[in-house]
Amino acid sequence: MPGTITSLPQGSCEGASQQEHEQTVQRALDAIEAGTLEKVVVSRSEFWETHRTPEEVFRAKCMAYPDAFVYLFVHASAGVWIGATPEVLLVQAGEQFETTALAGTKADTQRDWTDKERHEQGLVADFIEQNVRGRNASDVRVSEATSMAYGSLQHLRSNISFRSEEEVDFWLETLHPTPAVGGTPRDKALDFIANQESGERRYYTGFLGATEGDRAAFYVNLRCMQCFANGFRLFAGGGIVEGSDPSKEWKETRDKIESIRAGIAVR
Repeated sequence: MPGTITSLPQGSCEGASQQEHEQTVQRALDAIEAGTLEKVVVSRSEFWETHRTPEEVFRAKCMAYPDAFVYLFVHASAGVWIGATPEVLLVQAGEQFETTALAGTKADTQRDWTDKERHEQGLVADFIEQNVRGRNASDVRVSEATSMAYGSLQHLRSNISFRSEEEVDFWLETLHPTPAVGGTPRDKALDFIANQESGERRYYTGFLGATEGDRAAFYVNLRCMQCFANGFRLFAGGGIVEGSDPSKEWKETRDKIESIRAGIAVR
């Protein structure tokens, strides 16, 4: 069709198995018990074959997630990606900035949030608030954590706003990656991810957005997929804290991948 993306590379079906993912989660729990980490996000990917084009999948995502930031982009080094991310990294309007602390996932909308899930989300909110206040932002406001629906899933989200004369690039570098996609302490969590995760994240958990004058909006690259000629590689992860269960963490990634896979033919 006119405008169809061409010259997509072939993809493979490699990805962490359930056993491999649960073993990585257990290593994360061992590091938490040893006091090295307080939280770390462990992710994985699945490859799904389909004859649907990136344009078709993008249109389906626009229809399915009208409240998310839905995108399709082609980049010389990153490749072709589609995403429908629910997570705002940073919005700027002059000297006014807004961000979110998003963490915790549940598929059962009837059950209450657990202490573990609230702790996981609280670590993200604390990290953002401490870094914003520590860099002399003013009028810092943090809302109470509330449920946010994303398709069939729910997450805990706090809205955080502040004022600053610093440029948007300063705050992007300060905040990213938050514990929502990395962990805490940040450097040790990122080392764990680099050394222990099976497979590369590539552009998953990066960020993207747009600027115009003194206005900007950036989003964390979640609920995303890399496009290939014969299918799509889908990425998902979960935050590991004290009390996490490896089998439940595997199920959480399955739930997230299923939400991403909506509109893609099965392999």
